[in-house]
Amino acid sequence: MALDLRNHAAVNAFCRAQAIGLVVIGPEAPLVDGLADSLRAENIPVFGPNKAAAQLEGSKGFTKDLCARAHIPTGGYQRVANLADGMAALARFGAPVVIKADGLAAGKGVTVAMTMADAEAAVNDIFAGRFGEAGGEAGADAGAQAVIEEFLDGEEASFFALTDGTTVLAFASAQDHKRVGEGDTGPNTGGMGAYSPARVLSPALEAEAMAAIIVPTVETLRAEGMPYSGVLFLGLMLTAKGPELIEYNCRFGDPECQVMLMRLESDLGELLLACAEGRLGEIEPPRFSDAKALTVVMAAKGYPDTPKKGGLIEGLSAAEATGARVFHAGTVLNSGALAASGGRVLNVTAMAASVTEAQSRAYAALDKIKAPDLFCRRDIGWREVAREAEGG
Repeated sequence: MALDLRNHAAVNAFCRAQAIGLVVIGPEAPLVDGLADSLRAENIPVFGPNKAAAQLEGSKGFTKDLCARAHIPTGGYQRVANLADGMAALARFGAPVVIKADGLAAGKGVTVAMTMADAEAAVNDIFAGRFGEAGGEAGADAGAQAVIEEFLDGEEASFFALTDGTTVLAFASAQDHKRVGEGDTGPNTGGMGAYSPARVLSPALEAEAMAAIIVPTVETLRAEGMPYSGVLFLGLMLTAKGPELIEYNCRFGDPECQVMLMRLESDLGELLLACAEGRLGEIEPPRFSDAKALTVVMAAKGYPDTPKKGGLIEGLSAAEATGARVFHAGTVLNSGALAASGGRVLNVTAMAASVTEAQSRAYAALDKIKAPDLFCRRDIGWREVAREAEGG
């Protein structure tokens, strides 16, 4: 049965009719649209933040303002609502600089501009409508908005935590590869691959991120009447001053989710239901395998701009026969044949004792797949592979 997630009444009716005991909202758009609020109003357990708290992902400006109020370490910023203000802000920040469409843009609304020409082009794109009305906090009646941010220098990593609005538990770390091209070149994407754990995010740095970023966020939202329940996905920059927040996501994320869940040894359903029912403090923290997991995204040619859809895909059984796992992201069956239906199509994921070996296994599996209209990066995990080669 196909459900329109924007039709909250239909979703609620389906959950009641099927006696659904837990709803896990994966995509960001239904969270920002307030689906979790509608489910909770019907006493249906749901994993995911309410509409007000989902502004952490729904509005970059909302998040930066919250960081300012809670004294959370992050780069300096300015919110702008028109092209003229955007250009004036660029003149003040200079290059390099980060330009973000304020609202949801499927992971592609961020430009790290190393030159003023690139920065001006990014601001023009936002206010020319490239990302639609990617602006306005939840409930706002606004057109395009942008956030101009200070460029932070360091290595990026992702860190995840679970919370029921009171208790906060660390989950896991990962390192994504946002750029479409090898060597981290080209435009940003939703992610071309990832590995977990991100060893660069040491236990000491994780503890610092919890104390300086995650806990103040949860406490501030609760104090301001927006209690957050669900997963907090921190995009971090590991600067000389310590971890600084780049952005929040209100979901597990793709491709980070694949590598973290491959390593998870705890019962995922128990963790999510405890969050939904406000009893996270009563259960054991999540446990993870010491093994390393790495995933490679196979994307449709033309991604992230205009992906080519409809390309046939074969060889998935041969790929999984190697011991890897293939996750579907954008596929469809056409007359019984598997075909691409989106930008990011498959995630080929493997585990091993090292990232180097996990990388080798993932690509060995990927090479069993016959999909001439798909492409991938061949260097996923390159930072950690280099560290392992140096014995670090």
